[in-house]
Parts: sequence; structure tokens; C-alpha cells
Amino acid sequence: MKSAVKAFFFTLKENIMSIPLLSIMLIFPIVIIFILGNALSGYFKQTDIPKTNIILVFEDNLKPYIHDTLLKNDKTFSKLFESEVVSSKSDAIKKFSSSNKYTAVVVFRQTKENGPKSYSPFGFDIQIMAKGGFPEAGFVKVYFSIFSNYYKFAKNIYTPQDIPKNIEFESAFSGRFPRAIDYYAVTMVVMMALYGAFAGVAVIEGERRQNTLIRLFASPKNPQIIFVSKALAQMVFLYVQLCIIIIFSKLVYNANWGKNLSFVFLLILIYSIFCILFGILIALVAKSYVFSNVLISSFAVIATFLVGGYTRVNISNRFLASIRDILPNNVVQSTLFSIIYNPSETNTLKIAFVYFGILCTVVAIICIFLMRAVKPWQFSK
Repeated sequence: MKSAVKAFFFTLKENIMSIPLLSIMLIFPIVIIFILGNALSGYFKQTDIPKTNIILVFEDNLKPYIHDTLLKNDKTFSKLFESEVVSSKSDAIKKFSSSNKYTAVVVFRQTKENGPKSYSPFGFDIQIMAKGGFPEAGFVKVYFSIFSNYYKFAKNIYTPQDIPKNIEFESAFSGRFPRAIDYYAVTMVVMMALYGAFAGVAVIEGERRQNTLIRLFASPKNPQIIFVSKALAQMVFLYVQLCIIIIFSKLVYNANWGKNLSFVFLLILIYSIFCILFGILIALVAKSYVFSNVLISSFAVIATFLVGGYTRVNISNRFLASIRDILPNNVVQSTLFSIIYNPSETNTLKIAFVYFGILCTVVAIICIFLMRAVKPWQFSK
């Protein structure tokens, strides 16, 4: 037990004393967030945000008034959405499921009390099917919730002829559009956590490079305990760095991290555990320090690009979109945006916890079996 505690504190002290490591993992992302957040601030203005593609379905002959009169005259709708009208709900769902182009399906239907004798063009309900985890899905839900509630209220005080045609909903979206500084605060934290997998590689390769791996396996003590202690130290070090970046960007840059910081920190903790386990797995499979670094660097660059970490990308290819959807950094990045901009959508957070719980368990089991089967001289070449 004493050796495990010593290994933990020695690894932690070694990392804290490493100026190059602190510069790359702590100072670098803080500087990058500031540079990208200011250099690309014009690209992230509300009026410049790329339009979200949605499908509209109008049941019970609601299209002429709602679509042609209300939505077409609303400035916020024209800024936010690129809409396509589909005749039936079933056709809309098929189109929505078969393409990654659309973020949501919005179905308008008459309310039950809106019959022939008491008909009102404002008597409608809205059903939304959206792809969760993305800010755009939150915008869709917020906009149509405001739209529906406004006209439900309006039908009690206006006639269809008297209702104002130019309704501005934009003020209700205050704080729901990420600025450049908000966007890159999230994406850079997610990216640096992924590069933190190098710390997982160091758990194995650090011993090999110091020529202590053979002695560790030859000692009477269980080497797995030492590896677990070092991995725990690397995880704590990585997690603390990520928390510092989050707190610094929030306090100094005024980046929007939402009101549920406890969920943000909890999700980052789980993600940090995964990244360290991922690095250990790569080290055990690659059996080479250089090859391990190449694999992690390549994966981090490609994965960050696919999820829009460097700049927003629109992936229309279904295969690439499917790969992006299952990437760990995409899951955590999407969930963070959901926590910040759509906090009522708790289902996304639950799915993320289950996803990382299963993923971390599987990777940990594989690492345990690989560690038991490893021969120390394979790492000492």
C-alpha cells in the first residue's frame, strides 16, 4: 500500500514540476480559447449562424395561415431555419431518419377543442422530434415553444385580422446562441482532454523509458497496483487542469458554461477517466512510445475535426456522420452544449453517463487482460 501511495504522489509531483507539460496542457488551451474566441467572433454572431434545416408538417389544413402568414412574416424564423414542408408525418419521419441534413421535424395539428363550430387559426399544438445533444436542436424547441405559447395567448385577445404580423422573438434567445468564446471554451476543453490520453501512455511507457519495467514485474509486489496508482494520479492531474481551464474561461473570458456547473464537472471527470484508460490501452496494444503517440495524435486531430472542434463542419456523408455520432469526444461535446443551452433536456446527460460508463468498463477490462498477458521484455526493447 505504501508503494502505491508513493507511486501516486511521485507521478503527481513529476507532472506538476514539468513546465513543458503545464505549458501545453494548461496555458496553451487558455491562450487558444482567447485567440479563436476573438478572431472568429464575427463568424458566431447571431445573424451569421448557419441556418438549421428542419421539416414542417401541417395537419388539418393549417398550412395556409401558419406557414404562409405567420412563419413567413417572422424575421427570427427566417434567420434561424431553412424549412421544407412535407405533406404527412410518416413521410417526414422517413426523410428525417434517412438523412443527417435535418435537425428536427415539427408537426402542427389542431387542438381537440378547435372544432368546426369554434374554429380559430391559433388553435394548434406542436410536436417536435429533434436530434438531441446539439445547440441547434435546443433552438428549434425554444423557438416553437415561444411561438406556440404566444399564439395560444394571442387567440384570447386578438382576432385573426388584428394580430400583429411582424413578431420579434429574438430577445427570448438571449444567451442561447454560443459566441465564439463560448464555443471554443467547450471544444478546446474536450480536445485537450483527448490529448490527455498521452498521460495514459506515460503510465506504461514511463516505466519502460526509465528501464524500471522489468524490475517492477520482477518485484514481489503486484505491479498492477503501481499502474493503477499512476493512472489515478494522471487522471487527477488531467481533471484538475480541465477544471482550471473551465473556471478561468468562465471568470476571465466570461465564457458561458451554463448554470449546471456540477453536471459539467461530473461529465468532465468521467471523460478524464476514459481518456487515461484509452491512453493505457493504446500503449498496451502499440508496445511502442512513438507509435502510441502517433496513434493518439492522429485520432485526436481527426476526431476533433469531425465533431467541429476547430471550426463548424457540415457532414452530409452518412458513413462519416455515423462515425462522428459514436465518437467519445462528440458525445461529451454534444452533452456539454445540451447542459449549457438546453438544461431541461436531461435525457442527453443520462445517455452520456451510460455511454461512458459502459465504454470505461469495457476499456478497463481489456487493459486488465492485456496487462496480465504482457511480457516485460516486450516493452524494454
